[in-house]
Order: sequence, then structure tokens, then C-alpha cells
Amino acid sequence: MELPTPDKIKQNISEGWENLIQKSNEDEIADVGRERIVVFAVSLILAVCFWFMVNLSRDYNLNVDLPIVAAGMPEDRALAQGLPETATVSISGEGWKLISIYNNPPPVNLNVTGSEVNLYDQVQQQMNAMSEVNIQKVQPLMLTLNLEQRISKMVPVQPIFSISFEQQYGFTGKPTVQPDSIQISGAVSLIEDITGWPTDSLVVEGVSENISRTVPLNKNELISLSQQEVQFNAAVAQFTEGEVSVDLETRNLPEGRRISYSPSSITVRYDVPIGEYADLRDEKLFEAYLTYEQIENDTTGYVKPQIEHLSDNEFIKIRSSQPRQVAYFMVLDE
Repeated sequence: MELPTPDKIKQNISEGWENLIQKSNEDEIADVGRERIVVFAVSLILAVCFWFMVNLSRDYNLNVDLPIVAAGMPEDRALAQGLPETATVSISGEGWKLISIYNNPPPVNLNVTGSEVNLYDQVQQQMNAMSEVNIQKVQPLMLTLNLEQRISKMVPVQPIFSISFEQQYGFTGKPTVQPDSIQISGAVSLIEDITGWPTDSLVVEGVSENISRTVPLNKNELISLSQQEVQFNAAVAQFTEGEVSVDLETRNLPEGRRISYSPSSITVRYDVPIGEYADLRDEKLFEAYLTYEQIENDTTGYVKPQIEHLSDNEFIKIRSSQPRQVAYFMVLDE
């Protein structure tokens, strides 16, 4: 291996020193650049703050939409039509005050004493609490209200729901709400034709157990409700499938007539709560029949049997029946 010469060693040391000096100078330049950026950012922020302080201390004009709320109403009167949602108010004052109003517009609480309301006066009275803010204009200036006699009545609650079940599950009774009726009150023209009050839509998917939910009632700003929500309850159970063969019968058959069918029975498949299946096995659940009028009016040679539910168990649900149509023949005079 060849040993480095003194000149070579000297050259390496010189190059290393120059690199070290160059890196140190680059670090110093980077530090100076960062300091300049920080100083510039702070100066910019201070300048913006001073600009806002100076300019927002001046007086300005501003149009702002204030929400309208009916705060006071005679007990025996009610609105038959809604109020305008907002009033456009032109105000003047110090910029700081106007920004606060613009970001959080205060509501105009109407004190209704008659069918005509001076909206300017109402706004002026409520804005008096805000010093150094002047009301220049209110649009609309006057409100004409449609007031009618207030009436009340009890109506049933109508649950609105969309419920899907896990496979083989279903209701074992009609869903109920508690309470099942509420009192509504409002203008006579709005209330007199109402026969029920709906809930908000309840949507539940993949149900496999009893349901008990608090459901809000549908809202209407012109109609008052005795309560705002009800309890929705529904019993749910697992079902199993049963199958039974039912002989076909003919109803309204005239004397001296006899009709045979092919096949002579149909198979009915049904769902029943799994806990009640064993108790129903020996019970006659269905009758399958055709009427003589069906035979007389038929021109195809095939008729569709009808199935009558005989059991008192309201939870039995027919799934299908086969065959859907049967042939008939041997219509004989005896």
C-alpha cells in the first residue's frame, strides 16, 4: 500500500478546513435569513393590528339581516301565516360595534298586540341598549299579520318509520307510541282539518330485538304541541317457516254440481314466531277455496285459489302457496 506524501496530507487538511469554513458561513446565512423572516412576520402582524385599530374606530354604515321572532302573542290569537324570516336593518356606528352585530345578529322579538306591527319601533327599542349604534332604516317598515282565533284539540300520534330486520325476524304486533295522542293548538284554519300528528321519520336497519326509541314529533312554527317527542315501542321476535297441505273447496256451488281440481290441494308456507310454532302444529290454520263464480267466468281452464286465514294468531304471515293456479274438470249434473 502506498503511503500518502507530506504534500498530499497538507492538501487534504487544507480542503477540509475550507469545507468547514464554508459550512459555517452557510449556517450563519441561514440563521440570518430565519431572523429576517421572523422580524418581517411580526412587523406585518403589528401593522395589520394597528390598521384595524385605527380604521375600526371610525363610524361606518352597515346593512344587516336580523332574525324575526314572535315573542309576545295574545293568548286567544294565533298566526295563520308565518312571519318574514329576517328584517334588513341599516345601522351606523363605530366599526367595533358593527362587527359584533354582524357576526352575531340579535333577534327582533316582536311583541304582537294587533294585526299591524311597526317594525322600526320594535327594532329601535331593542337596539337602544347598544350605545353608539344608530338605526337608519328598517325594511320592511310595517308588518301586516294574519291573526285568527286560537283553538286546541287532541289528535292521535302517527308514527312514521322505516325498519328492516335481520333474516327471519319481524314484528309480533303493531308498533305503538306513548303517549298515543297529543294536544295541538294554533289558528283555527290550520287546526280544524288536522286528524293526526306525525313523528319525524324513524329509520332502523338490521333489527333483531325489541325496539324502544325516543322519537321527535314533526315541528311546525305556527302550531304548538303539548310535547315535543314520544316513545316508540315495537315487539320483535324470530320467526320460523311452517308448511301445511290444504284441500281445495268450492264455495257457492249450486245443487247438482260437482267440481274436481288438479291438484286437489295446495301447499301453504307461512312464518310464525318460533316460540309459538309447536303450539300451532295441530291447529287448522288456513282454508283454500274457489268460488263457483270463478269457474263460470273463467275461459282459460285454470283458476287461482284463495286462502283464508283461520287462526286467531295475528302474527302468522303467509309466505307463499303452490301451485298458484289449478285446473278444474268434471263439472257434472247429478
